[in-house]
Amino acid sequence: MTDEPWACTELSEAPEGWIPVVETGWAALVLWAAGPDNFVRVRPVSRERFGSLVRGLPGGGEYREPFRLTEAELASVDDDIDVYLAEADIPPRPRGFDWFIRRPSKALDDEMFWADVWAAATEQLPVDGLRPSRMAGPAKDAMARFYRN
Repeated sequence: MTDEPWACTELSEAPEGWIPVVETGWAALVLWAAGPDNFVRVRPVSRERFGSLVRGLPGGGEYREPFRLTEAELASVDDDIDVYLAEADIPPRPRGFDWFIRRPSKALDDEMFWADVWAAATEQLPVDGLRPSRMAGPAKDAMARFYRN
């Protein structure tokens, strides 16, 4: 075991059955809270990333239009994640990787996993307590419960 919070296994491809970690500060905090035994990183073959512009259609439904993120936009996303982590006194993640978190045995699907983590980490916090500095401890406790069960 190491004291480096981001020291984890680096793989050449995404591990089957693991949950992809979205590029947000909250998701990075959850990754940190899970601990290095519960996440891996993969250097992507291509740094090319895409987003989706979603528009509501009259009468319901959605129109999705994909777009390619520029290097500046990718750096901005990483910068925002670093700021979020810094607010929780967590060092920045190494950049240039795709991250995957081990699926707890009770997680049914990816969306349910993230919803369950959010609910478990924030259930005892007041609405005005949803700041990274207040969420790191509860997220760590929640992840410990997820992997214990």
